Amino acid sequence: MKLNALFAGLALAVAALPSPAIVFSTNWSPTVVVPDGNPAGLADTRSLAGLSGTITDITVSLNLAGGWNGDLYAYLTHGSGFTVLLNRVGRTVGNPDGYGHAGMNVTFNDAAATDIHLYGTLTAPFTYQPDARAVSPFTVLDTDPRTAFLGSFLGLDPNGTWTLFVSDLSAGGVATLNSWGLELTLVAIPEVETYVAAALAGAFGAFWLNRAIWGRRRKRAPAAEQ
Repeated sequence: MKLNALFAGLALAVAALPSPAIVFSTNWSPTVVVPDGNPAGLADTRSLAGLSGTITDITVSLNLAGGWNGDLYAYLTHGSGFTVLLNRVGRTVGNPDGYGHAGMNVTFNDAAATDIHLYGTLTAPFTYQPDARAVSPFTVLDTDPRTAFLGSFLGLDPNGTWTLFVSDLSAGGVATLNSWGLELTLVAIPEVETYVAAALAGAFGAFWLNRAIWGRRRKRAPAAEQ
């Protein structure tokens, strides 16, 4: 029983070893004008490669200059992940034009305290929840449901293409996409720990099976003749 407990304990201990987390950051500077009053907008696609693990947290940075913030619609896609970063910020029944500020330099994280749609005045530390309203930017209001958060990227492989889409829905005031970036927290898939735990469990099983077989053989052996 002591050996039984030892093998079981080793297997559980190895399987429970925490996988180390790493933080990967990158930033791109396309410095491109967003077509004014054009729903077709622009798409900036970037690729990541050589990263290990899956995404456990994500922060997105976005730097826009000029324009009219309430005109802008922006979303990010990668694999099955999709989040709406901006959807006509400030747009309400009483303010259909949204916020009239020109540009922003902000970061987005689901754990931030304030919804970017209702930022009022941009203030430090300039980190906001994404708008997350996956509805038409022509009809969006602050009361619409929020379903498209950054959490949709959690558990995904970070490698592959990431696309930021930005459009300006109303003419007047030209915005420029200066830069955008990602900060990803990645946790490695615990392949080694799993294999070691399986090997220990297999060794434990083989030991007890072998012991049971030989134990039966000894019991069935004929008694020596007198």
